[in-house]
Amino acid sequence: MPGHKSTAMKKKSSKRSRSSAKLQPTVRTLRYELTNSGTPGNETSHYIDLAKDLSVLNRRLYRQGRDYHVKKITIVSSNTPNGENRVSVSTVPHNWVSQMAWKRAKTTWDEMNKTASAQVAGNITGTWADFKLYMSTDHRTAAASMLRPRDNGGTQYDEGEWTYSLLVTPDGTTSANPFNLHMLGGHSGSVGAWNSVGVIKSFGESRATVQTGDPNVPGTVSDDPLVNVFDYGTAVDEVLDILEYSNDAPPYDIDEYPGDDTNGPKPAVAQDTTLVDGRATMAGFTAFCGLLEIESKSAIASDVFSLLVELAPGPYRGVKADVI
Repeated sequence: MPGHKSTAMKKKSSKRSRSSAKLQPTVRTLRYELTNSGTPGNETSHYIDLAKDLSVLNRRLYRQGRDYHVKKITIVSSNTPNGENRVSVSTVPHNWVSQMAWKRAKTTWDEMNKTASAQVAGNITGTWADFKLYMSTDHRTAAASMLRPRDNGGTQYDEGEWTYSLLVTPDGTTSANPFNLHMLGGHSGSVGAWNSVGVIKSFGESRATVQTGDPNVPGTVSDDPLVNVFDYGTAVDEVLDILEYSNDAPPYDIDEYPGDDTNGPKPAVAQDTTLVDGRATMAGFTAFCGLLEIESKSAIASDVFSLLVELAPGPYRGVKADVI
């Protein structure tokens, strides 16, 4: 019926309108210039904080505590010879361990600020306050290796304030020990003088976990007299031994969590490529907290790669970034 068709078309149009309204005008493509080592063939690391750079280009706060969706990365170089280069992009592994470690750290930070502010008249928290941490201790100490977005003429965009979060503890000191936080690897410093604490390592060391040998079978079940009543050969014993001793331990390290100081302390590779005819394109992936480590090398000393990082469109201020 004509009227029914018209109503259906209006509903479709209304859905499209609501969907379009969610996408804010946003700069989603970030351009960087990466300068390789002055020693040909030497691999170097460079870091990107997507939340920070999106905040700079779009003049509004993008919170770090999200899983940012990178649509693709394009790499261009006019000088690099084929096959004599490499570029990899690594991220914090997004598994339940990383998620829960991050949430525990943020909860601690929130509670610390709430407790300290309990007797303050009014809210003194900065307008753009946000929980921010580093990817690793290498990221924290590599200020010179932090890439900044540039325009077409190679000029870096002006930055504002982007202060990574601090926790403060009295443990082991007569005063106070402020320290940063990072996702991957071991702690930096010592009790009373921490520089930065690995939140995955801290999570693993503070959490009760499973025991090996589950179920716990006392003695050797295949030797039990009643079990052996019907064992006219050795087959039952063999089967019981297999059941008793196979897969009674977890398929992961029982003590070390992925991302702590010994079990994968470095970021996980999300994409890896080489430039051919001066160009390469990497497929999409997600970046936990929007943190990236770029490792690169070239046969040319101080070779410059141009990186275009394109974020997927979505409802979070114009980009796709899921809450952790």
